[in-house]
Amino acid sequence: MIVIEPKACDKNLNKEKTRMEAEELSSKLILWLSLAALALCVAASAQESTLRVTGVGSVQVPADTAIIAFYVQNSSANMTSAQEAASLMLNQTEEALLSAGVSQDEIGAHRSKGRITTHKVICNTINNSTDCRDVTVNAATMRMMVRLDSSDVNETKRIIEAAEAAGAEAALWGYELSDPANAMDQARKKALENARAKAAYYASSYDLTLGESMQIEEPAYPDIEMGPSYGWERPWRMGRMHWMHWMDPFSEMDRFWRDEFIPEGMAEVTAYVRATYQVKS
Repeated sequence: MIVIEPKACDKNLNKEKTRMEAEELSSKLILWLSLAALALCVAASAQESTLRVTGVGSVQVPADTAIIAFYVQNSSANMTSAQEAASLMLNQTEEALLSAGVSQDEIGAHRSKGRITTHKVICNTINNSTDCRDVTVNAATMRMMVRLDSSDVNETKRIIEAAEAAGAEAALWGYELSDPANAMDQARKKALENARAKAAYYASSYDLTLGESMQIEEPAYPDIEMGPSYGWERPWRMGRMHWMHWMDPFSEMDRFWRDEFIPEGMAEVTAYVRATYQVKS
């Protein structure tokens, strides 16, 4: 006869119950993990890919300011006399510029001054007799700057001729674009168009459909370069080339080593943008 103790039965029943609960929990965990993986797959398939490109746009506009330097010099045995005469000559030059139509605001208030002292030995020979003497020459120089609100070549030439008639020498130092806002807007618009065209080209090359722009940045402030020059003449072009290549491996397609000439009296404004677009298969 087999006798089953109640305590032993309870133990077996508890073990069976624990096993069934563990299997049920394991099944729920597997189901939950499966649902989570499915949700991630659906989210991943619904997420659109993106394409980031850089755009470059340049415009050339007339400069609006000509920078001219006017020099005078006077030499004398006495430095004080030379300086006084040079100052008088520069005042006469200023009066000539005002009479030629230059405004007082265009004439810089600062006057640069300089002095040069030279020693010469002058020898004269008369009847086989040579007489030498030491001569000291003092030269005083003065300079003033004019920022002429015009880049017209004929106007600049007329102003320079008026100063030279008063005894001064003149040198055109270059041009400036005092208000580049409108040119910058034009350059940025071209840069955006360039970025869009580039993105469309890349997308079509991979049979993708280009969507709307998601983000647009201006990673570098627009450049302003004054003519006359070629785009590749400035050392910073190499730095820009490295920056563009880092931002966009296909930057050489922009012909950054362009050979467009910037004429004298013209300013070239170049803008840069970085744009991110949606693409769909």
